[in-house]
Amino acid sequence: MAARAVFRVSFAKVAEYQKRGLVHFHAVIRLDGPDGNTQPPTSYATASVLTDAIRSAAPRARISVTSDAIGERELSWGQQFDVREIAAFGTDSELTDQAVAAYVAKYATKSADASGTLDRALFCRPCQGRGATLLPHGTPLPCTACDGTGQARPLTRLPVARHIRQMIRTCLELGRLPEFAHIKLRKWAHMLGFRGHFSTKSRSYSTTLGALRETRRSWRTEQARVHAGLPDLDPTTTLVVGRWDYLGSGYSPGGALLAAHIWHRKELERQFAAEGGC
Repeated sequence: MAARAVFRVSFAKVAEYQKRGLVHFHAVIRLDGPDGNTQPPTSYATASVLTDAIRSAAPRARISVTSDAIGERELSWGQQFDVREIAAFGTDSELTDQAVAAYVAKYATKSADASGTLDRALFCRPCQGRGATLLPHGTPLPCTACDGTGQARPLTRLPVARHIRQMIRTCLELGRLPEFAHIKLRKWAHMLGFRGHFSTKSRSYSTTLGALRETRRSWRTEQARVHAGLPDLDPTTTLVVGRWDYLGSGYSPGGALLAAHIWHRKELERQFAAEGGC
């Protein structure tokens, strides 16, 4: 409580993919005043003090994980731990919000293509990557969507480097083991098993994602109103829509394809049951 009376710690973190497939984390850690980012911290809360605190805290941060296959292990920060003060663009310029944002954006955007990973999941959605669907009485039925492979696309056809393809294959194979089911490696194989968000932050660091979504929603609503030539909405009144236009009925093309697939799978299940499957 004594520390929070004079300063508050906030952070923003981004995950950067390396070409070798590993994930590096870059975190911007900042000291604010007791009321948040609208107030500077106390005078002795300098960058060197914050650096010393981070270096002291990192070796103490540990977490224990257990597995039926490898037992219990303790995870901690390794040797590749580097703390640097974020400098401004020039020796005579101040460290601005734009400079910090540029630092974060550099690694966030670099991560998009450095590793050569894919932007969509590789597991077969109808069978959830298992290669088979379970009938009501528990009997597995080979998935017709992926021919029992559990993959939406064959690994040999993926436009990735051989090293990345092997890491994806490893994720898919390990994902079949019961002891690794909870980390969902098959679902996140296209991200080499990493299922975290590329960007996270503390609530006090800056504006929230909810506030950004609300701002975008309000802007789009206003643009649509101006484009349609509608009057400005009074927040104290209730808008009543008295006209509805008929647009159509039935499935969309994508919905029709999905419905046909579900019907085909149900037919196979009925045929299997009628032939005495158990």
